Amino acid sequence: MLSFNVQAEVICYPPITQDELIGLMINTKIRYFPELDKEIVSVTNFKSKDSFLQAQPVIKSLLKRKEKRSYTVQVNPKLLACPPSMEGLEAILVHELEHIVDYTKWSSARIVKHGAKYLLSRKFQIKYERETDRKVLQKSLHEGLAQFREWIYPWLNPKQLKKKRQTYLTPEEIRNSL
Repeated sequence: MLSFNVQAEVICYPPITQDELIGLMINTKIRYFPELDKEIVSVTNFKSKDSFLQAQPVIKSLLKRKEKRSYTVQVNPKLLACPPSMEGLEAILVHELEHIVDYTKWSSARIVKHGAKYLLSRKFQIKYERETDRKVLQKSLHEGLAQFREWIYPWLNPKQLKKKRQTYLTPEEIRNSL
């Protein structure tokens, strides 16, 4: 069995502001997701011990027609204070924007059903997140995604690390897929 040093030091690149993250997200959206051109995607903050970015529809907007919905990429302020490499940040933003692409294609009822299944089924969660990672790799962002995972691992306790390694592609799996 492989052993991982969860006490490894977190590698921090220079801090970034939320405005800089928004700029990177906008550029990433333009570069990789022309289909999201008309979609409203905001950036908000959230606190978590083991998550640094997450995407979701704005709940109130689920009551609107698909074309009128809005979405948010939530960022943990810890990521702004101690960010990964720009390559890693871009790759994980692509991962989150891939979720938003899914949400734009689905009815509100399907989004709610997906959310419930995601919360209740570990197997479903793993399948969905790994499929999303594979979409990132299809955009040739292997090294960035691997760097992000290597950046996040030292933040995690052993239980959180085990869960992340099961849920998402690991740096080894990513690099072996080249």
